Amino acid sequence: MEVFAYRNLGTRNREEFENMTLSEYSLQTEAFYLRQVDEFEKLHWQAFLNQAVQATTGSKKDPKPKYPTFESFYNSREKEENVRKKFEANYKPAKKTYDKKAVLQARRINDFGKRFRQETRKGGDG
Repeated sequence: MEVFAYRNLGTRNREEFENMTLSEYSLQTEAFYLRQVDEFEKLHWQAFLNQAVQATTGSKKDPKPKYPTFESFYNSREKEENVRKKFEANYKPAKKTYDKKAVLQARRINDFGKRFRQETRKGGDG
């Protein structure tokens, strides 16, 4: 517990650790894990964008993106809810909302990929 506090919670010395209440330790630990979820989301977003222009399913003539939305690739909401359930006794997940922005971004990436492939087949410059 003490090593975790030094390594991950920014605790600088034993006095600081000993003055920390169990409630404060728990809250800081939850915040640490939520920061981890945020960091993994950033890494997965980069990976998603990298694969979005490459990974397809279907035929060469009619390729479709393997992951049409970022959430189908990495569900950060689910990861965050799992962390919060462990630390908050009465935690209830928020209702899922339709993320129009993410869907629009995925469609734009998909449309760009289609246009790009069409132009390269035609041999055009754009």
